Order: sequence, then structure tokens, then C-alpha cells
Amino acid sequence: MWRAVSSLKSDGHVRWFFWCGVIFLLLWMLLVQWHKVNEGAEQARVKLLAQTMSRSASAIRQQWELENKPSHSQTNGIEYSFTRYGWPIIIRNEHIDCAEMWDLLSSRQASIDYITLIDKKKVRSERYNSCYFQITDGKWLALFYENETIHTNGFLTLPE
Repeated sequence: MWRAVSSLKSDGHVRWFFWCGVIFLLLWMLLVQWHKVNEGAEQARVKLLAQTMSRSASAIRQQWELENKPSHSQTNGIEYSFTRYGWPIIIRNEHIDCAEMWDLLSSRQASIDYITLIDKKKVRSERYNSCYFQITDGKWLALFYENETIHTNGFLTLPE
């Protein structure tokens, strides 16, 4: 009789250990998959934001052409001028005002935040500085002008 009770307790421990192992394995698999999904979502967010900024700049440029190429304009209380090819640009103290450019181009409906802003003078433009916005940890978006034309680029590392 003692063996029967002992084997029932042993079976209960084995079942408990088995179910704990199954639950731990499922949680581990969910955590791994969540990391993959989250990484893909962050990459998609940076790519979508770069596309939004490019589309906003294109829409402003089209409006510039429709309005017979004015030297400056205003949208949502943000004043800006244009490059000689009609791309919007905000210059303060002989540098691009990166924060204002972000507000102008990132979203028309709601403000989108960035973590850090770095502006640097790069060789791609002898006239303008480049703007680098940290979107999430390790994900950056670049805004720069090359040959008087605006460019945006999403990438994964800190700019050198």
C-alpha cells in the first residue's frame, strides 16, 4: 500500500514537471517569435516614416510648381523656403533646422516623436548639413540634400 501511495505522489510530480516544462517551452517560443515580430515592425516603421517624409516633400514641391514657384511658403504655421529645384528647406543660422524639417515632413495629422537628433556637415552636400533622427534604439532616419534635392533614408546604425 505504501508503494501505491508513493507511486501516485511520484506520478503527480512527473505530471507537474511535464506541464511546467511544456508551459516554459511555449513561453520561450512566444518570446522568440515576439522578438522577430517586433524587429520587423520597427524596420517597417522606419521605412514608412522615410516614405512619409519623401511624400510630404514631394507634395510641397508640387504645390510650389502650382503656385508659380514662390520663394517661400507656410504650412501649419511652419515657414519654409525652397531650393532652386523647389524642394522645401528651413534654414536657420546658415544650417538646416532639423527639428522644424521634422515637424514639416514627418506627419500632417499627428506629431511623431524621435529619440535623438544629430545634425552633421557631410560631403554629400557642400551647402547643407544632414539631419539624423533616432527613431528607436539602433534605428535612424537620415534627411539630407544632394544637388539641391531632398533625400530620406532609414537605416539601422548610428551615423559616423
